[in-house]
Amino acid sequence: MKGENCSSGEAAVHSFPDPNPRLRRTMPPAAALMGELLEDPFLRLSPELVEEVFFRLPPDEPACLAHASAVCKPWRRILADVGFRRRYRKFHGTPPVLGLFQRGDWLFRKGSRLVPTSALFPAQPDHPDWFAMDCRHGRALFARIWDTSVLMVLDPVSGHQRLVSSPYIHPVSFNAAPVSFSAAVLCAAQGCDHHGCQGGHFRLAVVTTNDVQEVTSGWLYSSETRVWSELTSVHHPNVRFTNLAAPSVLVGDALYFNLDGIIQCQLGTLCLSMLEKPIDGNGTLMATQDGLLGFAAVVDAAYLTLWSREAGPKGAMGWAKLRIIDLEALLPVGAMSLTLEFRRRVHALVISSIAEGTQIIFVIARAGSYMVDLESGRVRPVSSLCRKIFPYMSFYIPAMEAACAGQEQ
Repeated sequence: MKGENCSSGEAAVHSFPDPNPRLRRTMPPAAALMGELLEDPFLRLSPELVEEVFFRLPPDEPACLAHASAVCKPWRRILADVGFRRRYRKFHGTPPVLGLFQRGDWLFRKGSRLVPTSALFPAQPDHPDWFAMDCRHGRALFARIWDTSVLMVLDPVSGHQRLVSSPYIHPVSFNAAPVSFSAAVLCAAQGCDHHGCQGGHFRLAVVTTNDVQEVTSGWLYSSETRVWSELTSVHHPNVRFTNLAAPSVLVGDALYFNLDGIIQCQLGTLCLSMLEKPIDGNGTLMATQDGLLGFAAVVDAAYLTLWSREAGPKGAMGWAKLRIIDLEALLPVGAMSLTLEFRRRVHALVISSIAEGTQIIFVIARAGSYMVDLESGRVRPVSSLCRKIFPYMSFYIPAMEAACAGQEQ
């Protein structure tokens, strides 16, 4: 056959053309690629300089640290070091919001669920039988949905749960005596700066108000002694409404609960006292940037007003107005979608909660729930549901938690 140049006893050898000879000539071997990577000036920085760069990665986006750890082993060793984790938390101070516990309705037996606000945060199971009560110092607190006989303390990062018998057993029913029930959780570790609370001892506070007896009572629990201490009760006359499972705020050595009036719980002296609100009606307690007790409320349909409790010219404590913010100007168009007159009657905007130690508030509007940063003016939708929100705040470094735990041991 024409073109064949082989004898009958020889096998024909076929030569296939290179599909892309130019690409083959220009592709370096794998060793050359690794050499180029190691020659990158940024990868040859000293560990101290690399740490300074890592400190500036945003803590509310754990994926940034995870991506950095995947670049090379030296970087991963830096990020897995328990010393770096401690310095990273100290650099940023207040922990970021990593998720939101959305609470259902106690009457209709709807539980709670954690909705992550950042990528790579561990998936969380729903808690259909538990009612979210509080979040603080890396922990979440729940009450059983059909009564208040059992409380649950949860660490969402580790998944560790601990059940605690409540000092006040009361079925949540409209046929029972009208009683409000609020609870709070806080770290009890000695010398903790509360920048990275995980594990260790904690304290619980429970406050109840009985409308019929017009008395507010409280208890304080220590996980170290596993004992409830009863606080002094306070006479609470003319109770007009009960704020079921009202959130609390920690300011100094006192917890404050937003009931019918403000209940102050002194952790050191185990004393309860009652303070007047700056205005009647709904509102949310907060800690001001100066570390004082604050109060936030929506006034006249869309204007958020902030107050601070401070000493007056003669030393008497009172409420001073800090600022007024037009929330309608910050929220997306159509978030309220009601006429001004109707908004004034139905409270179209409600402050659900405030991330403790920050200027981040959570607003419930007709179109859903929004996270509003009052400092930067940034707004982001967090849920299409109009439910009570408890922000979960903590530091989280993905894939390095196990290594860090091993170093701490």
